[in-house]
Amino acid sequence: MPTVDVKGLKMHYLVKGEGPPIILSHGIQNSGFAFTPIIDRLAERFQVFALDKRGHGDSDKPPGPYSIQDFSDDLLGFLDAMGLEEVDLLGHSMGGRTGTLFGIEHSDRLNRLMLASSSAAAPSGAYREHFEVLHQLSLKEGMEAVFNHQEFRRLLPPKMLEGPLAVEYKKRFLKNTPDTYAASASALFSMPDLVGRLSEISVPTWICYGENDPGPLDFSDIYLENIPDCTRTILPGSGHFPIWDATDAMMTALDEFLANHPI
Repeated sequence: MPTVDVKGLKMHYLVKGEGPPIILSHGIQNSGFAFTPIIDRLAERFQVFALDKRGHGDSDKPPGPYSIQDFSDDLLGFLDAMGLEEVDLLGHSMGGRTGTLFGIEHSDRLNRLMLASSSAAAPSGAYREHFEVLHQLSLKEGMEAVFNHQEFRRLLPPKMLEGPLAVEYKKRFLKNTPDTYAASASALFSMPDLVGRLSEISVPTWICYGENDPGPLDFSDIYLENIPDCTRTILPGSGHFPIWDATDAMMTALDEFLANHPI
């Protein structure tokens, strides 16, 4: 799969389909593979670019700590390096956090912004503890121990743990290291509170949450109330990974949003 040099950082990406470009931005310690259940469907209407962030997948893993600003700046650099002037952007989890900041700072480079399981500030309470527990476990016992720990697995839908895609998902997850986990967790913990700047997002925005998503769902009303043109979908029975556990329902809602907000 191809790579591109972004200001000295080698970024790996998957590209598929023809049409207007859409960028897919994944969550912590994942990769572009996290969008596998929807890539083919998106590629029927878009040229899809599924990126591996710095410190993730097959992209370069420079020393941390990382920040959400780093990820947003890398995204801008990717667009510039690829000659993409305006794109659609779909971010999941930490990729949604990245998309939120990118939308605030670079709405002029976006046609539409789509955020799944996203937050507009650093994690707090039990959700922060989730990442802290796994970070400490990675340092003491490594990434295989993280993958096998119930605190990690409880948020994953069955398709990510069993079945034809589960083996590949685990293989890609284990490309992460305790150092990259620490660097990426730092990006979450140091994320600035962006709630007061959400009104600066000037493109049509879609937010999507599973009704059982711990932590991020708290931001659903906040996004809806503060982004000028915002559409919300909450998916019954879904958790933090609607791309995997509510694929058809998510894509139906996304298709409706796109139809209502044509380029």
